[in-house]
Amino acid sequence: MTFKEEFLAELEDCLRGYGAVPVLNPNALARLVDFVRRLSDDDPRLRCLEGVDQGSGSFWNNPAVWWELVPRFGVASGDCADLLDRMLDEAITDEIDVLEMEIRELPG
Repeated sequence: MTFKEEFLAELEDCLRGYGAVPVLNPNALARLVDFVRRLSDDDPRLRCLEGVDQGSGSFWNNPAVWWELVPRFGVASGDCADLLDRMLDEAITDEIDVLEMEIRELPG
């Protein structure tokens, strides 16, 4: 399964109510699913998210994405590209935090 397929499956689970938290605006999330489906597999944002995921899996475990951004999508803003950019920002920030913590734990 490609990253894009896995991402779509996770979003669709949220849309169906199987996700970690209820979605406040299912119509907006359905638009996001369609938006991601139309992206090419080599879209830079998807490639970056996949890279972060391969590095530490912090994208899939990021509470800011899966418990805040996705469930509330469409309440204040329904811009799919903006949400994808914010997901990427959160994932990268989380990845940097993990790396900084690992560096601090190095001996010496």
